[in-house]
Amino acid sequence: MWLRSGFAGASRIAPGLTSALAARLFRTTRRSSPRPGEREVLTDAQGSRIAGMQVWSWGEGPIVLLVHGWNGRSTQLGSLISPLLARGYRVVAFDALGHGDSDGTQSSLPEFANCIRQVADELGEIYAIVAHSLGGAATMFALAYGLKAERAVFISPPADPREFLKVFGAALGINDDVRARVKHRLERRLGVPMEEMLAQAIAPRMQIPLMVIHDRDDKEVPFSVGRSIACQWPDAELTVTEGLGHQRILGDPSVTDTAVRFVDADMHLQNAA
Repeated sequence: MWLRSGFAGASRIAPGLTSALAARLFRTTRRSSPRPGEREVLTDAQGSRIAGMQVWSWGEGPIVLLVHGWNGRSTQLGSLISPLLARGYRVVAFDALGHGDSDGTQSSLPEFANCIRQVADELGEIYAIVAHSLGGAATMFALAYGLKAERAVFISPPADPREFLKVFGAALGINDDVRARVKHRLERRLGVPMEEMLAQAIAPRMQIPLMVIHDRDDKEVPFSVGRSIACQWPDAELTVTEGLGHQRILGDPSVTDTAVRFVDADMHLQNAA
């Protein structure tokens, strides 16, 4: 409460300084603690570091890259590892900068996308990507700027970073003028307008098959957002769940099965032929 009161007052007195502080706070990440047993998937993993990021790898074969969301960690997508290994894939997961066991304390959608590209460049050819939440938006942005993959699965993906800034601004109590200044500062630092990060600007240009999985009861990213992305993406399917929200959807067996089957669809057809 005191933070909100402080920012609200400072917005009127010193909008420039307030916007600088708010822009830094907007990019500051918060590391979350793994759930009990979550890190057990790392027992059989091969660990490495890429550009300050912790990377984990399992198995051999075509690479499936797992991408966590904002304030998330690689092990959150652990339920996908065993079924993908069983189908002959190499599974790679990583902690983006500012997350998990990686370096840094700050990030943003373009910086997150750059992390994905750096890992992909080091690994070589990526067959498929499964991404959660902001990881989906960052993957979309990375695909728009040269990342290559054959297929993708987005679980609970957001579409508009301006919405996050609006919610962030309301939580801090900053006025519209300061929020506009924050947006300008972020765009100047990141080198790209937020309008170029929008799903509606990127999705129609995408050529690879996509599966969007979204829960009707998601309180963090409304279901309508995932549905909109699926509608705008030329070759996309939408799977709808209920009662799982934004986080529990990751551990749901039916969601895992849907994601893995979609990843494996083309490979299964090739093997059958």
